[in-house]
This record gives sequence, structure tokens and C-alpha cells, in this order.
Amino acid sequence: MSSRSGTNSSGILRSPMSRAQTARIPRLPGHSERAVSADSRREVLVMRRAHQHSQIELNLMLAGAATYLFNGRRVTIGAGDFVFFWGAIPHQTIEVSSPASFVCLYLPIEMFLSAALGPRLKSAVLGGGLIGDRAPLPFDAAQFEHWHGELNRGDERITALVRQEIEQRLRRSDLCGWEVLSDTGDGAAAAEGRHAKVWAMAGFIAAHAGDPISVADVAASVCLHPNYAMAIFREALGMSIGGYLTRQRLYVAQALLLSTDTDIVTIAFEAGFGSVSRFYEAFGRHFAMPPRQYRMLYRGGG
Repeated sequence: MSSRSGTNSSGILRSPMSRAQTARIPRLPGHSERAVSADSRREVLVMRRAHQHSQIELNLMLAGAATYLFNGRRVTIGAGDFVFFWGAIPHQTIEVSSPASFVCLYLPIEMFLSAALGPRLKSAVLGGGLIGDRAPLPFDAAQFEHWHGELNRGDERITALVRQEIEQRLRRSDLCGWEVLSDTGDGAAAAEGRHAKVWAMAGFIAAHAGDPISVADVAASVCLHPNYAMAIFREALGMSIGGYLTRQRLYVAQALLLSTDTDIVTIAFEAGFGSVSRFYEAFGRHFAMPPRQYRMLYRGGG
């Protein structure tokens, strides 16, 4: 990373930055939290208050520098730095250089948890860490700019490809080196402990989404009472266990619709839905159209 937070003996941040234009950033980033998306903002602006959302946020700083207040800690990042974190952790941009620009992408939490990433990285993110990539690539800026443009095309097929490419970039970070930039201390350890059960439940769901599992099965996988399991799951991820399970099944169905010619009834059962009617109801609620129309729209076939 090119820049780090620092304080003098009086605890004042040492930074060459000036206060920049203040912007009110909404609590939600303006896109559905169920899909990979790109923030329309390119200029980094000071935020009036910390905000939260359920996705994994990925920031690549293109120019300038910015200081984040992340979970009560100051962290400064500069041009070329790639960082990512769980948006459920309160975060706020408090200072920026002028001008400062970035690419900001959002990955749904369930996609992050089901990605082929190591347990240390997932634990660090869920434990409240702001993660910095230690092995930046010379084409990161061009790649992130390309993803930003493609995500704003509104083409579901392209979005699915971008999701896979983003997951591969995170895997490279996992394999080639990363660090926790936020000095989280004991609070992070406690948060990691609180989220460990949630992460384990999410992993169980991802592994068994196609099976006829219930909320009780998910809770039993981590030796918790269903009521308590549901409470901590919702608190951590902002959705119910049942809702998360449905989303996982829908992602399986979506992949089968776009990549195979399997008939819709078979897809419904392979994705783990107990009946075709339940599949149609969930799919229509999530994608705003029935499965066959979705396939025809994005593949051009029945």
C-alpha cells in the first residue's frame, strides 16, 4: 500500500490532505444489494456521517488519496491501492486530497462467502478488518474501469462474467498477499468470534443449497438453537437464514438457466426448491420475471 494512517504524540492525524466537498452518502449505495454493482460516483467525497450496507465493498484508488474512518480507526489509502471490506462495519471518508478519484464496486455478502477464498481472509473481513492488497497489478486501474463500465451496461450475462472475474481478483489477493490496514485490536477479535458461527452457517448453506435443508438443519450445523441462530444471522448479514438459502438456490438456478439447456422443472429441483411453484414465486420476486423469460432475454433461447 502506498500510504498509511499515522498520528503524532498528541493523537492528531498526520496528513497533507485538505477538507474537500462534503457529500451526503445514502445508507444504501443506490443499487440492489442482491447483485454485483458499481457505484456511479467517481470522485471521492467527504461523508457527513458513517454509513453501513450489507455488501462487500471494493475500492481501487485511481488518483489522490483519502482517509477513512473505519470502525473508529483512521486509515489512509493512496493512488493504486486496492482495499476491500464488509460494508456492515461503519465506515466514512473523512478527508481527501483534491482531486481524488476511485472505482467502487459492491459484491453481495453471500457471493463473497461462497467464493473460493481462504478462511483467514474471510474471517478477517467478517471480523471487521479493512483489507489491503499487497500485490497490486499494473493493469488494476484499467481492469476496474472496465468492470465499472460493464456493470453499468445492465447486461445480466456480462454481469455474471464480471462477478467471476472479481472473485478471481480476490483469490489473487488471497494467494499473493493481503494485510489488515485497520488496527482493530481486541474489538476485531470479539467481532470475529461473534461472526464465526454466522460464517459457518453461511458455508453450510452454500454447500447444501441443493439439498432439502431447513433452518433447523442450518442451526444444528453450528450447534445453536434455531431462534438464536436466526437472530445472530439476521443481525450480521441483514437477512434471514431462509432468505439467504433462497438466494443461494436462485444463484444455482440462474447459472443453469444461462449456461445449460436443462428444462425449467429440472432446474427447480436441482437448485433445491421443493416445488416448481415455489421456484417460480421466488424467481419472479427476485428477478422480476419468470425463468423462461429470463432465459430468452439473456440467452435468446427457450
